[in-house]
Amino acid sequence: MRGKLAIYLFVMTVSFGCGGDKNEISAGTMPQGGAYTGVYHSPQYGEMHLMQTGDSVVGEYKKDERSGRINGSVEGDLMRFEWVEEKAMISNRPTETRGRGYFRYLIDPSTGDHVLKGEWGIEDEETGGGPWNAWKSKHSQPKLSSDSGESSGGETAPDEGTTADEFGGESSDTGEAADDLL
Repeated sequence: MRGKLAIYLFVMTVSFGCGGDKNEISAGTMPQGGAYTGVYHSPQYGEMHLMQTGDSVVGEYKKDERSGRINGSVEGDLMRFEWVEEKAMISNRPTETRGRGYFRYLIDPSTGDHVLKGEWGIEDEETGGGPWNAWKSKHSQPKLSSDSGESSGGETAPDEGTTADEFGGESSDTGEAADDLL
């Protein structure tokens, strides 16, 4: 029970600290061992593959009938990005939606898990659409399709071995426990 309470308090602290207007969101220091390159699991947007080169990040995500691309820049622990998403519709004509968002890179102090806490917005808005959270896998390396500017077998930054499979510390890579927390 104590562990769940600590995680809940961490999530609540981060949630209240990350919302708001773009002008209110400012970069902090990247945690030691932190890097955006990795495979992340998001309850909202499924599996995300992000690759960071310098202060630039490109990525892809896929969940159910939606798939999207992310292109962003990093300053400290903060990544601001643009996203483009295609969603398959019943009429077999996918719709495309665009927007902006941000992630803050954090390490849960109670578990050592590496997590992203953020928000997305529509069109030019960086916030207002909803939460976008994820936890980083320890064992997976990101792969991007060729249409995102990276090859799927391309060179990736090494996984530091300090990232987490789960926000809740479970041993499975599916994230059921983390879905309740994010």
